[in-house]
Amino acid sequence: MKKLFSWRVFISFGLFLSFVMLLVSGVILYIGPSGRGPSPSVWHLIGLTKPEWQNQHIIFGFAFSLIALCHLLVINWKAFFSYLKTKGREGLRSPGELLAIMILALLFGIGTYYKVQPFSGILDFGKTISKSWEGKTTQPPGNRRSGDVLNP
Repeated sequence: MKKLFSWRVFISFGLFLSFVMLLVSGVILYIGPSGRGPSPSVWHLIGLTKPEWQNQHIIFGFAFSLIALCHLLVINWKAFFSYLKTKGREGLRSPGELLAIMILALLFGIGTYYKVQPFSGILDFGKTISKSWEGKTTQPPGNRRSGDVLNP
């Protein structure tokens, strides 16, 4: 007998959709104008302003986190804890991978905080794209309609 509702499918699709939304909103926020300056232009991309994209990004980030926890702790808890138990013992004997990823995460955090290369280059590239929008149009090029006026 087939189940009417599958939590495994629901959670899998939820993770996929929330990941896609985080990816899309993250890229839009990365390249979108900062909104700072004497007369920030209001821009729309796919019908949303920058604050609206930020809200989408925050909410889908929470959704992704909650669904990921459900994925690990509700649907795959046996496999997850078995993996932790098995790999935990192996990790104590060979902690190289754990130590390497912890150091890498720490380097990413510190490098981003102190704005050193390559992190500063990535951040500066996004700012350059964002600044290229300022003062040009009320909307990004992809959303311009005939009759839209360029800002003076």
